[in-house]
Amino acid sequence: MARVGVRSKKGRALPSNRKPLAKVEGRRRLRLSGFTIVWRGTPGLDDWVAYIAKPKSKKLILVDGAAERRVKTLLSRLQTMSKRGVEKLAKG
Repeated sequence: MARVGVRSKKGRALPSNRKPLAKVEGRRRLRLSGFTIVWRGTPGLDDWVAYIAKPKSKKLILVDGAAERRVKTLLSRLQTMSKRGVEKLAKG
């Protein structure tokens, strides 16, 4: 009997019963600065990214490769920041 998730003797991958990881994404418009912040990531992994969505220019990245808690904390901090403060925080 072959074990699940292990390669067989012929080199083919056997089917695995694991479900794919669920990606989460969202967007929030900041009242004070007027920016729209977009974020995405996988719960339980440190692959979260948050950036400013600007239609006619490049993306200004706020956080990349961070934990979910760090992204959510950043979003709450950005609520009270001015437009200049948010742009200063972003990596262009």
